[in-house]
Amino acid sequence: MKKELSITIIVLMGLLISTHALAKEKKIKFGKVSIEEVEMKIYELDTSATAVILYERGYYDGINHQYVQFRRIKILKKEGYFMADNKFYASATSTFKGKTYNLENGKIVESKLGKSSIFKEKMWEYSYVYNVAMPDVKVGSVIDIEMKYAGFPSIWYFQKSIPVVKSEIELGDSDNLTFRKQIGGIIRPKEVGRNHWMAVNVPAFISEAYLSSDKNYRTRIEFDISETHFPGYYPMEYAYSWKSIDNLLDKRSSFGKALIWSNSFLNKYVKEIEATAGNETEKVKMAVETIKSLVEYNGSKRVGISEDNLSIVLDEKEGNSADINLMLIALLRKLDIETYPLVMSSRSNGMLHPVNPSLWKLDYVLAYAKVDGKFMPLDATSDLLPYDMLPIRCLNYNGQVLDGKGTQRISLIPQKKYAKRTYYDLSIDDNMTLTGKVSFKKAAYAAYSFRIDFEDYLSKQDYVDNLMDKYDGIAITDFSIENINELDKPISEKYDAEIEDVVIMMDNQAYINMFMFEQIEENPFKSEERKYPVDFTYTRANVGTIRIKLPENFTVAELPDPVNITLPEKAAQFSMMYQFSNNVLTLNYKLLINRVVFGEDVYANIKEFYGLVVSNQSKPVIININE
Repeated sequence: MKKELSITIIVLMGLLISTHALAKEKKIKFGKVSIEEVEMKIYELDTSATAVILYERGYYDGINHQYVQFRRIKILKKEGYFMADNKFYASATSTFKGKTYNLENGKIVESKLGKSSIFKEKMWEYSYVYNVAMPDVKVGSVIDIEMKYAGFPSIWYFQKSIPVVKSEIELGDSDNLTFRKQIGGIIRPKEVGRNHWMAVNVPAFISEAYLSSDKNYRTRIEFDISETHFPGYYPMEYAYSWKSIDNLLDKRSSFGKALIWSNSFLNKYVKEIEATAGNETEKVKMAVETIKSLVEYNGSKRVGISEDNLSIVLDEKEGNSADINLMLIALLRKLDIETYPLVMSSRSNGMLHPVNPSLWKLDYVLAYAKVDGKFMPLDATSDLLPYDMLPIRCLNYNGQVLDGKGTQRISLIPQKKYAKRTYYDLSIDDNMTLTGKVSFKKAAYAAYSFRIDFEDYLSKQDYVDNLMDKYDGIAITDFSIENINELDKPISEKYDAEIEDVVIMMDNQAYINMFMFEQIEENPFKSEERKYPVDFTYTRANVGTIRIKLPENFTVAELPDPVNITLPEKAAQFSMMYQFSNNVLTLNYKLLINRVVFGEDVYANIKEFYGLVVSNQSKPVIININE
């Protein structure tokens, strides 16, 4: 009798992979470390490298449906110790072995990986993440790690944050499954045989400013099983289409079945909301706030719940992103709000392919609710955001709505921006100190950024004390900070301040940079060229007015010229205008980023734009001081 093949055996994830090889064509095996490798001091192709992967190999045995990863790492500097901690995605029954090799008194000494150094966390049914901490790692160590499990790999990274001498993956033929591959990255691996790819002397991936995730651009091959047909089991579709993924997830106890259960524990909250809310918007807002109050987010990004059902999650009072947002979906449905799961890959996990469906790439789920006739994505994991905004981890281009019909792709590029308005009203005293008031209004993602920062402080006074430590020359004598907990309102900051070292005296002239603490001092874009997009996460509006009242014996010798810089299609704009009237200097400025993503083909434009912003913001007002 045929039975359904366990997902344990199929969908498993196999990130990263193997290790070793010094560019020599010799057989590299676990535990066979040479004296040359242990004595190695630097990596000649990148002498700044803190560690290097000497060899990695992944092999899928299609006959026995088994995957093996082997990785060999050389630690060159203390800064490379992070490579002692390795993460793997695999099945519940994965096996590991590992050794650390060090040179002591001219001999190679090995330390074995113990079971207590392997930490296992469930992601969803049959899929786990393992954190492996290697023992006795020091400068000069060589590390070997090997992992085996029954299953198929999901991704192979040829490129990492450290150099890779040699990396290869080979998939043996299988009559029992079909898969789809997607090759990505700037450096292309070489196909050296049937389903066998290799790359040698791969440089470390260097991250740059405003990068969404390096996982989008590192050299890699992504694999997804389309369907399986193992003897004695029913044929099954996996990532054959988004519809097949929808069907698969719908059958999982950690996903679809969690929403089918009665979830009667939510009924009392339904009554409370219905008794108070006057319309759908109020219902949705109260539902999001209710879930936030019931379950605290534990930081784990998952697409399946962590417990057997949502009632247990409530009892635990904390949970992963799926625990929280599937509970939100259940509550909204009880409130008769049309709501579907929206599955996605979180920002740090890399984007979903624009066309090809992927099961293993999914690590997050949102609620997608129809509110007053319009659908919107909802997330209840952050106490620092209003109900209609998503945390940055969710701002990853798009996600897939699983509506039980045909599924649909939804944009997750935010409509709200980072909005900051600045106002300085100062005067210069006899000691050339600026005194007066400084205020900020921060809305949407600017308010979110403030609230994230503010969480690190014990009180408002603690936050203000840190500001005075952070910015040289400022003394804050009084302050008010409002709307920290009123998430629908912008943050309001008002300070009475004394600011020194802004007025620079030279002979009988004074030089004042009126941008003061708002100045962008250096261009964030350093490279001459860029091979991947610039991603600002959200649009931005930074607008300000700075006024300085001058003493009667001060006259303006030179004001910087007005500036108005605009990129094509108004993708970015910068303007500044200085005025002098009634002994008051006024600067009005505006810096707008009106597009979230700039392709690499216009990188030169955005780099030049920021270069002009930095250059113009550095120009001082020159003042004559009359006797």
